[in-house]
Amino acid sequence: MKKISLFFMFVFFLEGVFGESVSVMKGDSVTLNTGLSEIQKDDVLEWRFGAERLRIARINKAAGTTTYDDVPGGNFKDRLKLDVQTGSLTIMNSRTTDSGEYEVTTTFTSLKKTFSVTVSAAPDSGLSPGGIAGIVVTVLLIPAAAAGGYYYCQRTKRQELYT
Repeated sequence: MKKISLFFMFVFFLEGVFGESVSVMKGDSVTLNTGLSEIQKDDVLEWRFGAERLRIARINKAAGTTTYDDVPGGNFKDRLKLDVQTGSLTIMNSRTTDSGEYEVTTTFTSLKKTFSVTVSAAPDSGLSPGGIAGIVVTVLLIPAAAAGGYYYCQRTKRQELYT
């Protein structure tokens, strides 16, 4: 029992160190959940992004304010949404440049949680519609040609038997 408890403590510790991994396809929305049911009335919650830990969003419950800060280059302009009750952050219309480390902290409840977000580009088949149509036609013609060839061979054999 002691070994199991130590194992779970170790796993919990690792999650706190490395954070939660989240994968999303380019263009989709992703929500990073704080795990809070409600932000306390005197709490300040901040979301930070990247190795530089640049602040991108803040809720100050005591002041009743919600602020969105953009990183240099305007990467998040009008694409972030904070849940004012839980502090969860939603990134809309995700881009590959949104990949990276996100950190949420609170002052009153001492929450510190990290997320490793990976935004993947949508897979592209690389084929034009004409190329796809050509493949479909070829796939359908091969069995038809094979059946026709088989029928011709059988007919030829029957004719040879009767002559």
